Amino acid sequence: MKDKNSILKFYQESIYGRWRSGEEVSYHIEEIAAETPLSVNIPWVKLPEEYVKPARKSLDIKVSHDNKSVSFSITVYLPENQKEKTKAQNGAPFIVSFHPIEPLALANKKGFAMLVFTDFCLNIASDNNERKGIFYELYPYTRDPETQTGVLMAWAWAASKVLDALYKGAAKELGLNADYSIITGVSRWGKAAAVCGAFEPRFKMTAPSCSGAGGLALFDYKSQGKTYDFSSKGGPASYTYDKNEPLGALQSKDEQGWFNDQFLEYKDEKDIPLNQENLINLCADKNRFYFMIASCTGEDWVNGPAMWEAIKRAATCYKQLGLSDHLAANIHLQGHAVLNEDMEKLTDYFTLMTQDKELPQDLKLLTDFTRNEFISV
Repeated sequence: MKDKNSILKFYQESIYGRWRSGEEVSYHIEEIAAETPLSVNIPWVKLPEEYVKPARKSLDIKVSHDNKSVSFSITVYLPENQKEKTKAQNGAPFIVSFHPIEPLALANKKGFAMLVFTDFCLNIASDNNERKGIFYELYPYTRDPETQTGVLMAWAWAASKVLDALYKGAAKELGLNADYSIITGVSRWGKAAAVCGAFEPRFKMTAPSCSGAGGLALFDYKSQGKTYDFSSKGGPASYTYDKNEPLGALQSKDEQGWFNDQFLEYKDEKDIPLNQENLINLCADKNRFYFMIASCTGEDWVNGPAMWEAIKRAATCYKQLGLSDHLAANIHLQGHAVLNEDMEKLTDYFTLMTQDKELPQDLKLLTDFTRNEFISV
């Protein structure tokens, strides 16, 4: 494995832009009554009932830097029977998600709080190349490379500020254990989760889902045109991948805002000197864990096999460090999402690993990267 500082430097200079930290952070916690609608002004978003029905809390965060201040909120869903389940842990473990995910109720039932950006972080940084949002009010994006932070890194920054508020006292008020945190997200927010885990070491576990190109998929590994056998998962015995997301798509007008200007200079995937297993390697630490989620079918564009190859490469690094059990992956059959299946496994894995308990065989299998999840036909 390359030196972590050199990898962090590369990602900041050549792909994602500058990581920001050190601001002054304050917070306020507000009760939200049951059945109170969430103010989500996104036409294509209809939040599941479980996000609106229960009583919940709003963690309102103010961030100040260089005589400027901005504010944002994250919605907090506390677990069932919180006091009884978390007394021995000095607070409940929690999952920070960049957007609503299906298994909210399951996470709460299993004793995990969910802290959710119900607005998909779009107020933090707009999902385009316009560099708008509260992050860019603090850190304007200019032609100077030192000022450039892409949208994925900006979203990751927001999750880091949530930790700042929790460590400043919000965790105690909410009954959470600030040290027992997980960051997750799907698709472009899965990319942000992978970036966040790499740059924010206070997250105990990083759990990106279906992150694809610019996330955990190796830039130069193509599965398009290849055929795989997914019958062992109840899927088709012969599934041929269609087109994978290419470098050109990441550099297009629709997606280039995720990155800095230097990233647009690459002409070919093979020109990029470091590959994406390094995002995982940056999280290799005796006090941290990694749980990748990917899908077999219906994810041709996202390129699940390239993510699998990335985590297999990272497994070599983890093994050399004596951390093989700290790296896990669940490859579900279908779904561009964090499924209940994934939540069941990642919460069980996190609980056992943080309690230094032996993994049962089904979870132990998730840390075995000699297995073949993508069987070529």
